[in-house]
Amino acid sequence: MPLQTYNEFPAATQRAAGTIREDLLDFIENISPEDTPLYNNLGQVQVNSGFVEYLEDSLEAAANDAFLEGVGATDPVLTTPARNYSIVQNLQKHYWVSGRQLAVRHAGMANMLSYQEMKQAKVMKLDIELALHRGSAVSGNTNVAPQFNGFLNLGGSCVTAWATAVTLTEKTFNNLMELSYAYNVRIREIYANTVIKRTMNGFTTNVTRFIATGERKQINVLDAYEGDFGIQAIFKSRYQLQTADRLSGSLLAIDPDYFQVGWLRPVVTEELGKDGDRRRMMMVGEMTLIARSKQAYISAIGIVPNVV
Repeated sequence: MPLQTYNEFPAATQRAAGTIREDLLDFIENISPEDTPLYNNLGQVQVNSGFVEYLEDSLEAAANDAFLEGVGATDPVLTTPARNYSIVQNLQKHYWVSGRQLAVRHAGMANMLSYQEMKQAKVMKLDIELALHRGSAVSGNTNVAPQFNGFLNLGGSCVTAWATAVTLTEKTFNNLMELSYAYNVRIREIYANTVIKRTMNGFTTNVTRFIATGERKQINVLDAYEGDFGIQAIFKSRYQLQTADRLSGSLLAIDPDYFQVGWLRPVVTEELGKDGDRRRMMMVGEMTLIARSKQAYISAIGIVPNVV
């Protein structure tokens, strides 16, 4: 019987004997999602405490302002600015690599420690994106970690949570945008999950598309919407709410001028004390969401997509 390579690789499994060298290609593919559109689009500021406060005020509504000639002045009821606050959240990633892992040769990387640092940095950025959307405030104590409110839990007069199913239509969308007209804001960014985004792609807008017949393609995408209440850029978001059956979700609309990421401590990587034949690392940073006005955003929770 002739000697065949099948004798060494009987079922594409690791061989027990033989002389054929393995063919391990020198790359590592990772297609896990790592997009963070909300974090990328927000500005950043420095904060100096674990509990950050800032002021917000409002004007009285317009009224009929007419006085009799010669009438005396009155003492009006004056108001002072209200205080808003944000809680700073501590983010950490821990990882370690043994001395042997650092000494051996690896495919697809120059150094296992650097590779793990790169992976953990991406995961931390995803954690921040999730918190910006869905975070729920916890003041914290010695046993409970403090957390900040994400957009879906900020509260405010422009938040809409439907108790009964409301299908997203172009009219419904414009009704939501109209909520912002009560304030001096310009809603310019929309964040939505895929089924909500697909619903918005189907809005019947006053647009005529000219596509050469020879191109044999259809265009069904809406990346910006212009209506009575300005122009809104539309971003797909993996962290807006979506039920498992994809029949209900949420939508976030913001004026980015009024929201920032506040950093108490920018993310740094530190090496921990030696405790054996390994290098222990900690990635740590502290940040929060600064909502200068809770009226400068709109969130719709429980909205029903309308896709075929």
